[in-house]
Amino acid sequence: LERLSPSSSSSTMQILNDYMRRTSLQYHWTNVNPNAFGNNNETTNKFKSFEDYLSCFKSKRRTTIRRERRRVLEEESIYIHILRGTEILQIPGLVERMYEIYVSTVKRMVWGRQYLTLEFFQLLVQSDFCQYICFFCATKQQQTTTTNNQLLQADEVFAGTFNIVKDNVFYGRYWGCLPGQEVKNLHFETCYWSAIEYCIKQGIHRIEPGAGGGDYKWSRGFDPTLMHSTHYICHPGLRRAVREFLEYETNNNIELTEYLRAKSAVSSSSNSNNNNIDE
Repeated sequence: LERLSPSSSSSTMQILNDYMRRTSLQYHWTNVNPNAFGNNNETTNKFKSFEDYLSCFKSKRRTTIRRERRRVLEEESIYIHILRGTEILQIPGLVERMYEIYVSTVKRMVWGRQYLTLEFFQLLVQSDFCQYICFFCATKQQQTTTTNNQLLQADEVFAGTFNIVKDNVFYGRYWGCLPGQEVKNLHFETCYWSAIEYCIKQGIHRIEPGAGGGDYKWSRGFDPTLMHSTHYICHPGLRRAVREFLEYETNNNIELTEYLRAKSAVSSSSNSNNNNIDE
């Protein structure tokens, strides 16, 4: 919340004093290898490959992740095309296809709300902001199909994500899959594993996948991060009740963050037993 400089009036100062800060939780992935001991250089502390990242998990978890990815990418023959900026404009109909995928999730979820329109998608890619847009597009590999993005056909894309990459941060925003074409674990592959692999290759510092889904994000190496926002409620009775809840929520989230970070799925080898022995 952006505030202008307050005036000197007592009424304005009272309103500012009644603002309430909320401390909530999100789960972020950070491109920092905990096994890069004794080195404070941000570049050399980054993961060098996806396998380098996997080495920070315990053996059993590494095996599970490899199996999960293999089932999607090899057994289901899925290929994830990654297009960024003006590359998106080179594929006729891709923007419309990704909008269709976005809408499919909205319609499938009972709590879904369609905030964006097709016109918004089309105007966005025609604007200067297009340089920050990154599409992850899932297609079925065929024997005669190449993985070259330039030969990608929009009607081959059946699932994907709409992401923003800006200021060395990867913002995951919208995931979707067309009805009747769901593939087990494709959501995790597209939103997490492929995104992490891409960020490692590009040297991107952080992934912010949005709110929700704490359990399955944390188990995949996304650690809790405290997020702060400021709110004002006019009604004094409601304001008191909300303030009491926010105090309880803040203490609970701080305690949970400390606990989960201490037990992070991605840990240094010194904190993991048999961390470098594959099963």
